[in-house]
Amino acid sequence: MQKTSRQDEFSLSLELHFPDGEKAGLVGNAVLPELKERHLKRSRVSLGIKKGIISINIKSQDAVAMRASLNGCLNSIILAESVLEV
Repeated sequence: MQKTSRQDEFSLSLELHFPDGEKAGLVGNAVLPELKERHLKRSRVSLGIKKGIISINIKSQDAVAMRASLNGCLNSIILAESVLEV
């Protein structure tokens, strides 16, 4: 996590590597609508899917918003992945 400009004080980039590109696509596409529906005032989240890798980028005004956004993303991904395993 690093500090950036005044408007977005913190930024974080994370890559999740999946052994199967299809699974990464299914998990990422399951989470993507939820991320688009969130109306966060203090942070922005983007998600990308490419060749078995889910990339998450978060920019936040403060550490609390960063943590909340990261937790929300990871919990959604964990849930989507566990549903696929059933």
